[in-house]
Amino acid sequence: MTRLGELAPRFVESRERVVCVGGGHGLAATLEAMRILGRYPVGVVSVADDGGSSGRLRESYKHIPPGDLRRCVAALLPDGSPWAPLLEYRFAGGELDGHALGNLLYSAIYASAQDAVQAAVGLASLVGAQGLVLPAGNEPLTLSGRSCEEDGEVAGQVRVAQTPGISEIALSPANPDVDPLVLEAIGAATTIIFGPGSIFTSVLAVCKVPAIAQAVSTSPARKLLVANLASGAGEAEGLTLSRHVQLLEEAGARIDVVLYDDSAIEVGVERSAASWARAELAGPDGRMHDTTLLAKALSGLLA
Repeated sequence: MTRLGELAPRFVESRERVVCVGGGHGLAATLEAMRILGRYPVGVVSVADDGGSSGRLRESYKHIPPGDLRRCVAALLPDGSPWAPLLEYRFAGGELDGHALGNLLYSAIYASAQDAVQAAVGLASLVGAQGLVLPAGNEPLTLSGRSCEEDGEVAGQVRVAQTPGISEIALSPANPDVDPLVLEAIGAATTIIFGPGSIFTSVLAVCKVPAIAQAVSTSPARKLLVANLASGAGEAEGLTLSRHVQLLEEAGARIDVVLYDDSAIEVGVERSAASWARAELAGPDGRMHDTTLLAKALSGLLA
């Protein structure tokens, strides 16, 4: 039995094996939708965050920033799990001010395992997550971006996210080590779902990792983009959904299906062979995906 089969037999034995790629709140929404549908997905999450609790732990302990991973693990918890509020609990005041308990749990498991993937698997196992969330690299990455509206380069995920007119990004190290388990999951996938999330600092921060880009580009899996609800301020301000698709395809992820809600974002001129599936996806505030609506829409696109 392969390592993936040992750690995630439900994934390996499924007829439809779904790998979800991205970071932050967006990837968590897709993973929660998969859980609602009773699937056992594998998430591949960005490791470039350098802000908040994640940035502080990254700097102090030299491991991957755990915040995006923690949020995605929490999305895979069964309804009523006592771990759900605990993972997201943030301390106020004192030396732990601002830290999420889930981030500290990851750091504690990492201190014992000294391995990013083992710590991620350990956290998911500890809390009973209905899926795996794996880091896109075994070490923290530094993201840099070039903006067509500002001279020079901006460094760090937080700064890139806040900078308008980003046209391209780069990672340091440029060719980070990726655990074979991540590549095995991508290779076994029948569907790979990208996003939603910040196109440069979440989705492309994973897709630009060379080993992952190669695995995605050679995978026969159907590739589906869950589109953002709005372009937002900062890195992707004014970008159309068609431009998002183009950026992914330039990174080697040929998109087959775009699932979108165009109530607050421009589709633009379609430049690819992707088919476009429109659905109502927005929650009450119009800014976040409603995971129940997302699950319903995805159920019609997955076998």
